[in-house]
Amino acid sequence: MYNIDYKAMGQRIRAKRLELGLTQEKLAEMAEISPSHIGEIERGTSICSLAVIANLATILDMNLDALVKGINDQNADNTFSEILGTLSKDNKELYIKLCENIADTLK
Repeated sequence: MYNIDYKAMGQRIRAKRLELGLTQEKLAEMAEISPSHIGEIERGTSICSLAVIANLATILDMNLDALVKGINDQNADNTFSEILGTLSKDNKELYIKLCENIADTLK
């Protein structure tokens, strides 16, 4: 059975919220939950429902698997594909070259 690390998931939600320039209040409004609940989710002190998690993933434009589990061997390919899907043709080529260079450095 998989145990969800709610603290790590909350940190991923907070990081993405900040990346998007959203306040807790704005995210709470969009998710139709209270700002205090968003704070609890981000701190990992609230075990929220699957419906709330799925809604937050949609609002934050995050892969649900990556949101819950983080990026791992099982979902990394899908995460890269999702990123590629958001880029223009020229930026896709640049992204691939950057990834290749980083991979070569990490080998």
